[in-house]
Amino acid sequence: MIKRMNSFSKVVILIFGLLAIMILLFTVYTRTTVNVLEKEIESNNLNKLQFLKKELEDKVNQLSINAILLNNDPAIKELEFLTQSGDTFNRNKWNNMILDHLSLQSGASGWSTDISVYSRQTREVISTATNVLTYDDAALLRSIRRGWQFERDDGTGKSRFVWYSVTPESSYGDLEKSRLVVKTSFSTDNLKDMLDRYKADGHGEPFLFSPEYGVLGNRTMDPVFMTEIAGYLKQNAKREGGMNVPLRLGRQQMMISYLPLFGFHWYLAESIPVEQILQPVKSARNLFYAFSLALLCFGVLAAYILYRQLRIPIRELMKSMQGIKRGDYSLRIRRTGDSDFSFLYKRFNEMASEIQELLEKVYEERIRSREALLKQLQSQINPHFLYNCLFYIKNMARLGDEESVVAMALNLGEYFRYTTRLGKQTTLLREELDVIVNYLEIQNLRTKRFSYEISIPEEMKGLEIPLLILQPIVENAVIHGLEPKEGRGHIAIRGEMQDDESRIIIEDNGVGIRDDKLEQLRMKLEQPENRENASFGIWNVNQRLKLMYGEDSGLRIGRSAGGGTTVTVRIAAKKEAQ
Repeated sequence: MIKRMNSFSKVVILIFGLLAIMILLFTVYTRTTVNVLEKEIESNNLNKLQFLKKELEDKVNQLSINAILLNNDPAIKELEFLTQSGDTFNRNKWNNMILDHLSLQSGASGWSTDISVYSRQTREVISTATNVLTYDDAALLRSIRRGWQFERDDGTGKSRFVWYSVTPESSYGDLEKSRLVVKTSFSTDNLKDMLDRYKADGHGEPFLFSPEYGVLGNRTMDPVFMTEIAGYLKQNAKREGGMNVPLRLGRQQMMISYLPLFGFHWYLAESIPVEQILQPVKSARNLFYAFSLALLCFGVLAAYILYRQLRIPIRELMKSMQGIKRGDYSLRIRRTGDSDFSFLYKRFNEMASEIQELLEKVYEERIRSREALLKQLQSQINPHFLYNCLFYIKNMARLGDEESVVAMALNLGEYFRYTTRLGKQTTLLREELDVIVNYLEIQNLRTKRFSYEISIPEEMKGLEIPLLILQPIVENAVIHGLEPKEGRGHIAIRGEMQDDESRIIIEDNGVGIRDDKLEQLRMKLEQPENRENASFGIWNVNQRLKLMYGEDSGLRIGRSAGGGTTVTVRIAAKKEAQ
């Protein structure tokens, strides 16, 4: 049977449907607008970057051509001839003339460049650079390569781009055959000036990038941004053609446009903050969404006011009744007025209040009683163990067994460190077993008459148990079972797990218990109070187990196969509330 929708649901669905259509149409419109703007930004940015690339390549090509022309300059050839002929006067004259010519060439492109002419025949160098004074043929040949090379800071505080031109040109393959070398270099300051002018025109963040040398940015570029963008482009930049790459750095959406430079292993790139450009469109979109949300809230509020006298009161009453069913008796319906539901609300609140008050009284009283009894039992068992340890230390001191005295003293300190932890009266089984091992080792130092083994499944060692729940049982097994026995004894501690119960079995092959004593001990365990000192530790353990885990838990005492005693600690699984 299909459940019919009420009027409130129909009105809300209608409002949601109309608003959903409006938002969908506006979202498609906004996305289309953003896509068109992004493509236009990409196209315009690449076109502007092409102009900057052409200007930069024209400058560099002009410098390259000037260097090639200098290789065939007749004045330089005449200088070589005069040097070889020994005409000192004319050689100096031509030397100064060539230097003036080089100075003129270095400023002809508009960039500050250095030009050096190396004559391998005369072992001389003519240069516009002040730091080039001597001729080193071996160093010169090592530095010559085809194309423009990038050289980092050489001590002048500036990095440079260098071009080597040789004569004859075929000697690039065998530099020893070259006669003349022209070195043209320019500082990266020229490129930074060009990038600064480009950025000042209102563009993005222009820079040069090399996979080998990193980023060469304009003078106002953020160094942190330079490092981040260099790492990204090193992994993603491609040489073929120009590209636009979307990139998000931190919270900022960027678009990186880059072009490979002809004759360089560098890229000319520019980063554009796309989010800033598209911010007006996104602001209009967010404004529309806010208006749609306000309209939605108004429509829902109107429908709510229209049907609040029927739909909401019934739903609230049903919700509160379900809460009472789950056990939450603190629920109250806080509604006032003179509606038809006011009487039902009032009676429901009175009923829930009476139930909660009754349950809280009973539950709090029971909790107080259990906690007080648990703390009392815990405080009683500690002196019991302390007395045994102190008597043991006294006896060992009389016998002169210093090793046992020290061991017992250390064990006693560890024990009280273990039992005096504040705020928690429970521990893990693995921690309790550590104390048991320590106790058995110390007892064995004194008697040398028994052995022990512990086999507890690993999954049981994480079981949470009360503090000192096993120690009194093991102590009784040693003192009352093994010490009176003639010959060597043995204690075995093992664990078992079933679906709804965990068992820890402590078994010894000692003197055992007579049938009448065993029956008497079993009866004392079930008594609600034990004021006798005899078997107090065992009774204490049994009561604590029942308090924590319920009546199905506790101790079971019987005979072992070896004639001794077996004590089984049964811990029932805690049942979750339904």
